[in-house]
Amino acid sequence: MFSSLVLLTTAQNNRPILGVLTQPLGQEPANQSYIAASYVKFIESAGARVVPVHYDSSAAELKTIFRSINGILFPGGGVSLANTTQIRRSGQILYDLAIAANDRGDPFPIWGTCMGFQFLSLLTAQNDSILCSKCYDSEGTPLPLSFLEPAASRSNLYGGLPQDLKHALASQKLTENSHHDGILPSTFKSDARLAAFYTVLSTNVDTSGHPFVSSFEAKHYPIAGTQWHPEKNNFEWSLGMGPGAIPHGATATAVSQYMANYVVGQARRSLHKFPSPEAEAAALIYNYPPLDGSKLGRAYFDQVYIFDRSATLSSRR
Repeated sequence: MFSSLVLLTTAQNNRPILGVLTQPLGQEPANQSYIAASYVKFIESAGARVVPVHYDSSAAELKTIFRSINGILFPGGGVSLANTTQIRRSGQILYDLAIAANDRGDPFPIWGTCMGFQFLSLLTAQNDSILCSKCYDSEGTPLPLSFLEPAASRSNLYGGLPQDLKHALASQKLTENSHHDGILPSTFKSDARLAAFYTVLSTNVDTSGHPFVSSFEAKHYPIAGTQWHPEKNNFEWSLGMGPGAIPHGATATAVSQYMANYVVGQARRSLHKFPSPEAEAAALIYNYPPLDGSKLGRAYFDQVYIFDRSATLSSRR
């Protein structure tokens, strides 16, 4: 459960804005970055708005945007998270700011999906060897969750699940997985920093029987994530991945909505805000058009937002 410091703030923010971290379109250095539109729709479906947080922002820019948003989502993707990359530097800055804010009673949540889940683990452990690279075969693979009890039932993330929905998650293939990297359950026991920081809530095995941690939450901070993709059930069809790759039934969409409500619910605890309505309007994702996902040259996303890095950098001069 979260620390008492975090729970000191009981006011609710009914106009929450979450940041979504962009990532390079291709490996760094890249001229463009992107966000899959499904993450934006996922957040909007629960009553929040979205601001893109550019991975190549300066430290000063990241600190400024941090004071204006009510949480941040680290999305899935396929770029390097090595500690020499810009995205790793930016993630570290945002993570450190969130830890410091929460420690002083200023709630600020972070959510990680797939690569974002791995990102959070790396930022906590400060040890790149915890990531099992190219270990898993789970491309377009829906799976049931293997809940760890009593941790899952007592958790903030799953504690509010209706029993019928929890039973469905545990018995039906409702969670879409698309990852080659992941983290072994044994690593969360052997790595002292991970063990002290996170409670593992569920595990899974890939199609070859290799185990991985599929969800966790921090013991004392509003930081949580899943190796699977809750946003895809409702907002990605990705026919190129093959029929059945993403669950779209009524129960699967209820799972997606529950997760979106959870993520935005945590953001409602944050009272950060933009310095003016004009600054807020200028930062919102509404200033960018969603594009056909084929512009990435991949079949993973139906729609994407693409940001031109050179134009972003020029605007700062």
